[in-house]
Amino acid sequence: MVYAVVTLVLVLIFCWSALLWGYRDQYTDPIEPLVDEAFDPRCLPIILQHDPPAEAAIIMVHGYPSTPYSYEYTANRAFEAGYDVYVPLLPGFGTKPSDLFHTSFTQWYGYLRNYYLDKRSEYDHVFVIGTSMGGSMTLRIGEEFSDTAEAPDALATIAAPVFLNDISLGVIQKWGYYFMRIVALFTPAIGGRIHTGNSKENDGEELWIGYSGAFVQGGVSLMHALKGIRKNLHAITTPLYSAHDMGDRTIAFQNLAVIQEAVQAQPFVGRTTQMHSDHNRHVLLMYRSVQQELTDEILAFFARNRKEIATS
Repeated sequence: MVYAVVTLVLVLIFCWSALLWGYRDQYTDPIEPLVDEAFDPRCLPIILQHDPPAEAAIIMVHGYPSTPYSYEYTANRAFEAGYDVYVPLLPGFGTKPSDLFHTSFTQWYGYLRNYYLDKRSEYDHVFVIGTSMGGSMTLRIGEEFSDTAEAPDALATIAAPVFLNDISLGVIQKWGYYFMRIVALFTPAIGGRIHTGNSKENDGEELWIGYSGAFVQGGVSLMHALKGIRKNLHAITTPLYSAHDMGDRTIAFQNLAVIQEAVQAQPFVGRTTQMHSDHNRHVLLMYRSVQQELTDEILAFFARNRKEIATS
């Protein structure tokens, strides 16, 4: 009897953590990025504006726990193609790990949402690119604003998750994801530290800067947010380009098929890569081996999908 009770309690604790029973973001007040406290100049927002301003702008959204520098190549390419470019630093990122501890997806997305609406009001054409969690946020922009006056012209996602693990699909990227909520009861992060890149060249991944470690509290918030994003993918009618590497070591490649099957985007372009480099195969627009080709494709997709501006 005792063993049965203990087993039942352990199963309930596991389900509470893995299925996020009753979860709500604790931190929801609006926050701003601490740009003046960036740990490296490369963490700063990238803002590239023409004089006079262009008619079209691209917003690029970094991942978790990354920084705007992941778009250094694509931002400059987009600017050369005639776009004004904005790569914001999301609040909690790019300063010190403890700044991320008591924040949530609600706050990160809230900041991006307001940023997007500001640019949407300033430009005739606005496009959004998101990588990893930034791709999930880009999908949420599409869900919220498709078929409205504030809709973006088109979206592009790189390695965007709508789930971290999915037993029903036979996809377990990391078993540890199921235990994050339990760990977060005791600490917001394990080994959180600043990462400023590596000296050994590795197809561009050595240039990645941000935080390293396991940010479990924020990870729980992200995992919860992904459930809602996945549920509402059908609301996306905005043109969408989604790319994912088949060997992505961070976010399961099967996310791409889930996105493709659920969205109502017209048109939708699903793009796969199959890299063999010894890196995470995740932040694709940083990798020298594929960044030019993918950037070319995204810019061409955006050019084909500019909305017509109504004239009176």
